[in-house]
Amino acid sequence: MDYQEFSEDELTEFLLTEEDRLPRAAVDEFIRRGEKMIPFLEEIVSDQFHWTRDVPKWWAVVHATFILGAIGTQAVVIPLLRALRWADAFDCDWVTEGLPAIFGRLGSAAIVPLKTMAADQTNGCFLRSIAMEGLGLIGWRNPGTKKEISVFIYSVFSDENNDLDVRQSAGNTLLDLSCAEYREELLTFGRQEKERKHQNRFYLAHFFDDDVEKALKTGGKGMGDYDRDWLSFYDEDKIRERQKRWEEEKKSAPEKEDPGKLIASGERPYVRQTFTGRNDPCPCGSGKKYKKCCLGK
Repeated sequence: MDYQEFSEDELTEFLLTEEDRLPRAAVDEFIRRGEKMIPFLEEIVSDQFHWTRDVPKWWAVVHATFILGAIGTQAVVIPLLRALRWADAFDCDWVTEGLPAIFGRLGSAAIVPLKTMAADQTNGCFLRSIAMEGLGLIGWRNPGTKKEISVFIYSVFSDENNDLDVRQSAGNTLLDLSCAEYREELLTFGRQEKERKHQNRFYLAHFFDDDVEKALKTGGKGMGDYDRDWLSFYDEDKIRERQKRWEEEKKSAPEKEDPGKLIASGERPYVRQTFTGRNDPCPCGSGKKYKKCCLGK
């Protein structure tokens, strides 16, 4: 199919009809047309209606976010921040897990808006954490911005008026960036985490003082885990893997199911798992790292 022959409206319609099987060739045509497609994509990610639609049209928010990120000009920053807010509100893991990499590639243009979002104490922990991860990745990819970003993240980490889980997330990002200048503060926080865990075995700690020592001694693990290629979503093998997954879930799903509950299937939006921890496997058995699972909200 020659997507170059389609009008902007006709091309956008594919986002609403192709579920999670949108061909990479169609995505590439959006990217080729660049900024002229931004208004069409912005309308999709900005309207709550699109985040609550039934399949197949629900997938349009995922496609629109990923394509905006690939277009990558300054004009996509505000639409992507709106996508982050709606993805957080409606538990869309496909979007929230891809956004740190997208913001990281946008670079300096995203720093101020992300700082504003991460500093706003009226925002939820998860949203603020994603904003800080995006900032961390910008600093990791652009060393000239690392100082500004690490100073800001430390201000979040050290502010006791912030919720503890927000401070935990900020501390994680400082460790990922190997901010040795905050070694003593991170060690103190790690000891406090250990004491909180000692007092309550169900407490979900993010890192202990020995994690700090290890991270800073090895230079930190960096932000590479977040720097993923979100457009690999459109690789043919990834599409086949998802279809196989949905088919298996259909076979194993109970006959009757609560219609109000979102499940990770091709028929309904994917619910994110809550996040916490550091680099060990999460004890819940999800296969994710502890810091990327069981946030304990």
